[in-house]
Amino acid sequence: MSERSIEFQEIKEDTSIPKIVRKTFRIPIEDKEDIWVVINKKRYAVLDISLYGIGITLEKDSTFTIEQALLNCELNVFDVSIKKLKGQIVHLTSSKKGKWQCGVRWIDMEKETEDKILKIVSKMKNQLLNDESDSS
Repeated sequence: MSERSIEFQEIKEDTSIPKIVRKTFRIPIEDKEDIWVVINKKRYAVLDISLYGIGITLEKDSTFTIEQALLNCELNVFDVSIKKLKGQIVHLTSSKKGKWQCGVRWIDMEKETEDKILKIVSKMKNQLLNDESDSS
């Protein structure tokens, strides 16, 4: 009985296919007492945060609409308050218990404001990753 074999060749990486790199990420928020946003003089708990926006929870009687512009928003993260943010509603999704999840994208941010948010999000990301690796 003779054995037949197949010769394997290494497949070279196809450099013509661009690598996809996620440039932004959302950090889930557990501490809803110390992280919130004020929109139209009303305080909302933040569900998640990224460099370019936040997710919030709304009651079922919300008056927000998709693409609605938001002026003079104030993001509060522990002892840091970032004022005069401009935002836009990018999605509204019904959630359990009759509430809504709402996505807010920051628009027309000044570089200094963007840097502040980047610093906050980066710190939170590192804490999240450290917590996950500690529990593994």
